[in-house]
Amino acid sequence: MASKVTFGVHLPVRMLAGGDPVPPSPRLLEQIADAAGSSGFSALWVTDHIVYPDPWMDCLLMLAAVAGRARDAGLTIATGVVGLPLRHPVAMAQSFATLDVLSGGNLIIGVGEGSTQLDFDALGLPFQERRRMLEDGAAALRTLLTEPVASHEGPYYRFQNVRVAPKSIQRPCPPIWLSSWGSPIGLRRVARLADGWVASAWHSTPDEFSAALATLNSALAEQRKDPGAFPNAVNTMFVYVDQDGRRARDTAAPIIEQATRAPYDADSGHYVAGDYAECRAHLQRWIDAGAQRICLWPVRDSVEQVRRLGQHVLPGLSSP
Repeated sequence: MASKVTFGVHLPVRMLAGGDPVPPSPRLLEQIADAAGSSGFSALWVTDHIVYPDPWMDCLLMLAAVAGRARDAGLTIATGVVGLPLRHPVAMAQSFATLDVLSGGNLIIGVGEGSTQLDFDALGLPFQERRRMLEDGAAALRTLLTEPVASHEGPYYRFQNVRVAPKSIQRPCPPIWLSSWGSPIGLRRVARLADGWVASAWHSTPDEFSAALATLNSALAEQRKDPGAFPNAVNTMFVYVDQDGRRARDTAAPIIEQATRAPYDADSGHYVAGDYAECRAHLQRWIDAGAQRICLWPVRDSVEQVRRLGQHVLPGLSSP
């Protein structure tokens, strides 16, 4: 397990109902990167949808827009995650190699099966086959990013003598992490195919994450991989912090309820909203559960939230 937890900022790819009223500008993305770099954060994260009830910007283009600024601020960029079955792995390999170059070799590739049938229907892809597509696509993606000339013959993707160039800075390729919400089948897939695990705070509590981590560690041991050297991250953790805890919850609760389509539960651990001490306590639960990287998604006012978190919340947390 990592000796020190690190924190990331989720970029505003999704226009949350009740949140910031306009799409993020290039200047805002730069300001978020600068604030994250000076406030103790280590990474910028995005998640992916193509067709969604809320407006959703292209996550790869957003990372490209801020990759150089992130590099200058000492930040990793990460896709946490991209729905790999929604795009051909050859095209994805080119995008990921480019992002690694633009970020100075500081990309984490997070991929998953995709969670919304709307995306698949819009593209004419079989939603029920997404897990098998992910397995085939992840193997193809690694081959494309690693080999000078790549060939792959799978059930969904077939290509011969494909050259992705320029190659990424990281060798043999940027780390490829897989998502799972905690099912034993999904965690075995992570252990078998991935270099790291991306979990979702939206879809699990700290206790559920801890149990899933134990399952993953067993699966890693079966694959002859060292659980202590296998990283994890918790993404999609909505956050709003204020000196006044009630004001923070009054601001965040209606936004989170609309975003998750579920009643707001302040004690669930799914999200972080409250005063500085309350937010530290919520995050400490995740750290104690074994989370190594925690990605915080401000529901509005991203720059100010990053600064408040860096000044008032993160310094008071203790790592294992």
